[in-house]
Amino acid sequence: MKTFFIGIDGGATKCIIRIEDEYGKLLGTELRGPANIRISVHSAWDFILSGIHAILAEHQIRIDDKENIFHVAVGIAGCEVASSYQDFIHFKQPFNNLIVTSDAHTACLGAHNGEDGAVIIIGTGTIGMSLEEGQIKQVGGYGFPHDDRGGGAYLGLEAVNISLAAHDGRVQPSILSEAIFKHFNDKPDTLITWANQANSTAFASLAPIVIRAESQGDATALKLLQRAADAINEIADALLLKKNKLLPCALIGGLAPFIQNFLSEELKSLLIQPASSPVSGAILLARHAIKNKRKHH
Repeated sequence: MKTFFIGIDGGATKCIIRIEDEYGKLLGTELRGPANIRISVHSAWDFILSGIHAILAEHQIRIDDKENIFHVAVGIAGCEVASSYQDFIHFKQPFNNLIVTSDAHTACLGAHNGEDGAVIIIGTGTIGMSLEEGQIKQVGGYGFPHDDRGGGAYLGLEAVNISLAAHDGRVQPSILSEAIFKHFNDKPDTLITWANQANSTAFASLAPIVIRAESQGDATALKLLQRAADAINEIADALLLKKNKLLPCALIGGLAPFIQNFLSEELKSLLIQPASSPVSGAILLARHAIKNKRKHH
């Protein structure tokens, strides 16, 4: 019997799959499209399974071979939506064991190698999570547009709002507003039609335009990044700074490097580099679960 551990880091922008054997040897990693179960359970599973099959095919390993055992841990966006979570865990899949938790949980495990600590994810959305003496605390992460202030989707939506206001003279045009309209071929109808159908992943695709405009000295883009940082400071305040014991905190996500300079000095003083990746945290969760299961048998 051969045993394999599969870790999944499923975010609203991309999905990362990692497979190791029971001795910790890496079989491979794969990058796939967005895996936010709040948006689509089927799409998330499609990306996950295609990545797993691609890695296993390189080693001539078959999922349906009864000699192989697969333990899977998935950290995925959208777990706070109970119906999506239930649909995801009951989806027909071929694995021996499946653990599903939030992407923040596996990110926190990876960042601190399973030890006490906290993470704040600044990607398409935002969420804070801490692990302390076995207790999990979550702040934010309730979804876009009603929450997730400070993330890429928030920046994209705000950029669209500002650009439309600049288009008809409610505010002064800026490098940012001109860049947003250029992205849509300078056609308001094209922008509005797109925005009417856009989800969080789509709005987040505009965040690099905000970052680029700020690097060119645009005051409007600068204010947006400062407001995003204020939202992250609020998460940190609720998660960490009101406590007597301050935990080390890692910033995770594609936008983290661009927001970090605008954060409060108090939060900056707690920041550390992650020990390992969120997908490694998922593998760690799978290994710990099987270890505990064997201990109780």
